[in-house]
Parts: sequence; structure tokens; C-alpha cells
Amino acid sequence: MYGKTEAGVGLPVLVDSNGELIISQGGKYRVATEAGRVFAVANQAVVNITAGMAATYTGLALCNPAGSGKNFAILGLGIAALIAVPTANCMMGIMSGGGVGAATAVIVPKNRLSGGVASVAYVDSAVIFTEAPVLDQVFGSFHTGAVTTGLQDGMYFDLEGSIIVTPGYHVSPYASAINNATFMFSWLWEEYTP
Repeated sequence: MYGKTEAGVGLPVLVDSNGELIISQGGKYRVATEAGRVFAVANQAVVNITAGMAATYTGLALCNPAGSGKNFAILGLGIAALIAVPTANCMMGIMSGGGVGAATAVIVPKNRLSGGVASVAYVDSAVIFTEAPVLDQVFGSFHTGAVTTGLQDGMYFDLEGSIIVTPGYHVSPYASAINNATFMFSWLWEEYTP
């Protein structure tokens, strides 16, 4: 039994002692990470988050510049509130859209392969999109209250590449209410040539 590599080279497949096919060794993103295609970024301090799907956005926008020649497969999103949320309830999610021409590389993404190539992404903590974003998915909510009230401290969503960001588009954390100096966000994604 043979399989093919991404380059089309035929190689024997790996089976265990019972003859069962071994699909992967190591973590599910290891192959892409070893190939230098997986990147991560996080706010370096708490930030203000814009309410709703506003074109004037603050938070952590992951932007794929037009003409980059790469697609971004979104692997994960992290959200943490470092203080009690000032609003009574704040629903969190992911929004996306186009119009990233004004985005700049404010925060530099890190390749998860030490010494790997630089990302083509622009990660901006304050950007004006020329198109209003659309809410794609909601995950949960944060509530205000004392630390003894069972507040949600953080969320991580393993998206497993289920969102593809093509050149000229972005993904950004969504919040249903303005919360200043409260949240930190992180993204994990794979960059590949379509």
C-alpha cells in the first residue's frame, strides 16, 4: 500500500503492529507547523473591543492583504477577560468581512516553527474596514460580577481550519458590547498557497 506526499512522491504508508493505518504522529497541526505554515498572535496587553459589527474596529483583526497569494485556515481563537466585564453581559464570537486596505501590521505574528518564515498577515488592533463585517459564529458570553460568582475567565475555540480567509478579507473577535481595557485575544492559523 502506497500513499503520495504533497509533492506527488509515492511512499509506503505507515501501519501499526495490528496492520491499522497510522494517520498522524504527534499533534494534529504538527506537520503544518514543521513546514513553517502555522502562525500565532496575541494582544500584548488588554484592549478595547468594539461593539457589534462596526467598520471602525478595535480588538485583534487578522487581515489577509489583497494580493498576498495565501489563504489563512483559522485553527483557533482565544479570548480572555482580565477584569470583571464592565457590561452586564457580553456575547463573544467571530465576525469576518472584506475591505482590509487600511489595515497595517501593528502586531507581528510569530511562526510556530522557531526561525520559520514571516507571516503575510496584517494584524491590527485598531482598523477601519471599508466593508461592515458580518457575524459568523457565537461562542458564549462573559458577565459582570465578583470573582466568586463563577465568571467565565477565558475561552479557546479550536476551529480546525473551518474558516478560510482569502486575500482581501479578515476575521476579528466579535463582542456584543463595548468593553474598554478588558479583553485579550489570540489567533492561531495556517497560511498556504491555494
